[in-house]
Amino acid sequence: MKRELWLIWRQPKTRRRYKVGILSFDKIYTFSYLNPELDDALKNGFTYFPGFEDLQKEYESEQLFANIATRLPNPKRPDYLNILNSYDLDSSSSQFDILSATKGRLVTDSYEFVPVFDSKKIEFDIAGTRHSNDISECCHLIQVNDLLTLELDPNNEFDDHAIKVLFIHDSKKCQLGFVPRYYSKELTELLNKQISYSAMVESLNFESELNDEDVTVFVKLIFNDNC
Repeated sequence: MKRELWLIWRQPKTRRRYKVGILSFDKIYTFSYLNPELDDALKNGFTYFPGFEDLQKEYESEQLFANIATRLPNPKRPDYLNILNSYDLDSSSSQFDILSATKGRLVTDSYEFVPVFDSKKIEFDIAGTRHSNDISECCHLIQVNDLLTLELDPNNEFDDHAIKVLFIHDSKKCQLGFVPRYYSKELTELLNKQISYSAMVESLNFESELNDEDVTVFVKLIFNDNC
C-alpha cells in the first residue's frame, strides 16, 4: 500500500507553513516537489530541501533517503526505546512509521514531514497557540481526551481557509489556535458540507523544544464516513 508524507517548510520570520514536497513509499521511496505552494515558498525564501537540489526531478531510492533518515532518532541513544514509546511505537516500527510519528523535526531547521490529508482521520499539532490570548487562562484546564470544536474563520487575513480550534469550558469558548494551514483547505471543504466529526486532545506538551509554539496540543480528528 502506498504511503505518503508532505514536506512542510516554515518561513522563519512569518512562521507560515508551505507544502513544498511529497515523500512516497510503495516498495521504493520517491520524493518530488509540489506546486502551487512551492512557487509561493520560493518567493518567500525557500530554496530546496538539503539533498534534493533539483526542483524538477523525481528522486528514487530503495532505502529511506539518507538526508531524511538522519532526521530520525538515533538508535544508539540510551533513551531510544523511551522515545519510541512516547510516540506509541516499538522496536519493530519501520523508518517510515517513525518519520510519520516524529515528523522528522529538528531544532536546527524549519522542516517537518506530515501525513497527507485523510478524509477519515487526521492528527495534527495546533498552530498559532503563541498568538492565542485565551491560552494562559485555560491551558491548566485542558486534559487529554477533552473534546474540541472547530470553527471556520473566513475573515482571517493570513489564511482564506483558516479554522479555529476551540476548547469550551463552562460555556466559555477558549481559542487554542488554528488547524495547520496545510490541512485547512481540505478540512474547510468537509466542514462546509456539514460532515459530522469528533475532535479530541490526543496529547499535551507544554515544554516541547521541537515546536515553535508555546503549548503543543496534539489533536485527533475523525469524520463520519456515512455522511
